[in-house]
Amino acid sequence: MKKIITAAAVLLFFAASAQNLTTFKSRLGAPVQIDSLTTVRSTVQVTEHGDAAQIITRAASTVRPQSVNGYRIMLFMSNSQSARTDAFAACDSLAVRMPSLPTYVTYDNPYFKVTAGNCTSQEEALILLERIKPTFPKAFIMRENIPLEELTR
Repeated sequence: MKKIITAAAVLLFFAASAQNLTTFKSRLGAPVQIDSLTTVRSTVQVTEHGDAAQIITRAASTVRPQSVNGYRIMLFMSNSQSARTDAFAACDSLAVRMPSLPTYVTYDNPYFKVTAGNCTSQEEALILLERIKPTFPKAFIMRENIPLEELTR
């Protein structure tokens, strides 16, 4: 049983790096270039215990989270008649001062909201808040589920 768990852990590591089991097996037996003159060829025999391959396949196909808990800075929130116009004006105002900072205009009935940043820690959000406060003195930190695609931008 211990061998199965160890093999599964090793294979999970390689499956996580976007490799399938067949690729992993072929890489184990591939020649290794030590230096410009020495190439080492090895023979590797892979023995799969029980249903290890099925476990790896199942683990690789599991659904990964689509968002993470994080923080954004709330710049503007209003439900007035001019809320839409004011929200886009606030977004444009920040974009002029901090063009690399992502800003988001959302409508959460009945409010238009403008948030900024994709902070993964509260400390990061505090630093960003202090940079934004001169422009938006009423800004504050809020918790937000941040989609993974937005963190990679």
